[in-house]
Amino acid sequence: MAGIGTIATSDDEEEESDLLPTILSILAFVLSLGVLALAIMFWITEKEIGDLFS
Repeated sequence: MAGIGTIATSDDEEEESDLLPTILSILAFVLSLGVLALAIMFWITEKEIGDLFS
């Protein structure tokens, strides 16, 4: 009787820590939310970008 074939995977190896890419992706997400908030603020108040620096 033949057994069912299985595919061997290399799950036994310990993967490297993905801490830096995770931190950078969270930082990019937070910055994009800030840019979106500024854009909505300028859209609602009908101000220009130059008004931010004056």
